Amino acid sequence: MGTFMATLAALRLSGMDRLLKKCCIRSSLVKKCLAECLGVFIIIVFGCGSVAQVVTSKDKAGQYLSINLGFALGTTFGIHVSRGVSGAHLNPAVTLSLCFLGRHPWFDLPFYALSQLLGAFLAAATVALQYYGTESIKTCSLPHYWYCCGQFRLVPCVCV
Repeated sequence: MGTFMATLAALRLSGMDRLLKKCCIRSSLVKKCLAECLGVFIIIVFGCGSVAQVVTSKDKAGQYLSINLGFALGTTFGIHVSRGVSGAHLNPAVTLSLCFLGRHPWFDLPFYALSQLLGAFLAAATVALQYYGTESIKTCSLPHYWYCCGQFRLVPCVCV
């Protein structure tokens, strides 16, 4: 009975290994871009999520300190997630400066910048969807849809 269970466990393991090999990302650049996207996503979700919480609750569910802590923790977690794979640039300006200094290949610059931009937009959409429809916020009217709260937005904004 013991050998049968060992054989069965070996078969399951080999099946799992095959599945993992099929799902594995082989391209180093794709791995780095996904790490950058995820790192920026984490920073924006934590940071802008804390801002949205403070603003929509009118300082009842947090204050200025919680915004600082949200961005600090988001930056820490974002760096921790992407540091081992891509170097945790998390900002196109950092990637550009590393290219100028010769510490990063120029070929990777547009891919890093686009993946960082994608991560930021996905995070902004996540925060906007999280707070959309709550009683304390109203959506902007159509003339102010892209320009609202004193700032130009690339995504539809939410006014308080």
